[in-house]
Amino acid sequence: MSQKYDVIIVGGGIVGCMAARELAPDHDVLVVERDQIGGGATGKASGLVTVVEEYSDTPAAAAHAIEFFREYDGTGHFSFHERSYVELRSDEHDVASLRDHAATLRENGFDAAFHTPDELENRFPDTFELDGHAGGIVYEDAGWLDPYTFVTTVKEDAERDGATFLTGVEVDDLAVEDGSIVGVDTEADERIRAEQVVVAAGWRTRQFVSEHVSIPTRPYRYQTYNLDHERTLTEEFPMAWDEHSHLYFRAEPNGELHIGGGTYFVKPPGTPRSTTTEGFQRLIAGTIPELITNLGEAQFVAGDTCRFGDSATPDRYPIIDAPAEAPEGLAVATGTHGFGIMAAPVIGTAIRMVVTDEDGPFSVDEFSLDRFEDRSTDFGSSYIAESPELVGPQS
Repeated sequence: MSQKYDVIIVGGGIVGCMAARELAPDHDVLVVERDQIGGGATGKASGLVTVVEEYSDTPAAAAHAIEFFREYDGTGHFSFHERSYVELRSDEHDVASLRDHAATLRENGFDAAFHTPDELENRFPDTFELDGHAGGIVYEDAGWLDPYTFVTTVKEDAERDGATFLTGVEVDDLAVEDGSIVGVDTEADERIRAEQVVVAAGWRTRQFVSEHVSIPTRPYRYQTYNLDHERTLTEEFPMAWDEHSHLYFRAEPNGELHIGGGTYFVKPPGTPRSTTTEGFQRLIAGTIPELITNLGEAQFVAGDTCRFGDSATPDRYPIIDAPAEAPEGLAVATGTHGFGIMAAPVIGTAIRMVVTDEDGPFSVDEFSLDRFEDRSTDFGSSYIAESPELVGPQS
């Protein structure tokens, strides 16, 4: 392959595809993916869009994402299904502080309100059993999507603007000359040349760029299950997250209940797994029948997990940067922390801002590598377990 590109993107998940979509209109872009498009963590995602809460510290970025999904609905194969989202909070919280948080969200332009258990019962009749909960914050700027149709539609958009996708090819190394990026070297001993390279390879990104720059990310795995049950779930049935168990759930189009969570760090990195843990099954069995009313007899239908894992950062926000200490022309986009699908519009726009040095609809300072003084992987998380045997809530 003798052609020289403006930008090579390493990784064909939703982050790489969205970056290609953003850059392709005025850049000659190549995406190189070792497997298939959306074949890693992207394809195992649940597709919840709760970006207003997950990115509540960056409201301009959150607004950018939710606006994108609403406008993108109906494009190609893609559909965005708006649903109410309830963040169920434990009774250890002060109700006044929860109301204040919801009020701040409203001041930032989002439709959010705190509800007591009685108020939640009125809003969603006969849905939750809320012993031990202070209530919940209800978000109306939320919904869900199918990850596969999302990533394929984004890819097709990028291709229409001229982006090239090369699958089944593994990048071995970055090609650097005189302190600047000149392309990538592939497993076939072939060099593909480019002036800029964006490494968006999920948990592998840290290892991939370690010779040039250190980034604080850890691979972790999340798990999902579908439950068949006796309750009829209408469109009014909300998506929700439970603080006690750290499980989230939504209704599937076929009526099953999709449940996710059971997160744990992967040690050592690269260890594959294709089945859920027994601990995750026990967590669901001990939580969901007590939390959701009238499920009746329920049984596990299909379980799944991301084979190698996603990547986490110490503060749950991604790293999207062209680090000063890295070779000129190198950018990294990693640490999506399980929010890659819902944050894809933010991350894609941020990558373009970093690559082109353009201004955008929000600041990229929150995603800079420089925010971390400690670049080690020796960090924990309030909801990611240190081992697969411990998949319940962590202190």
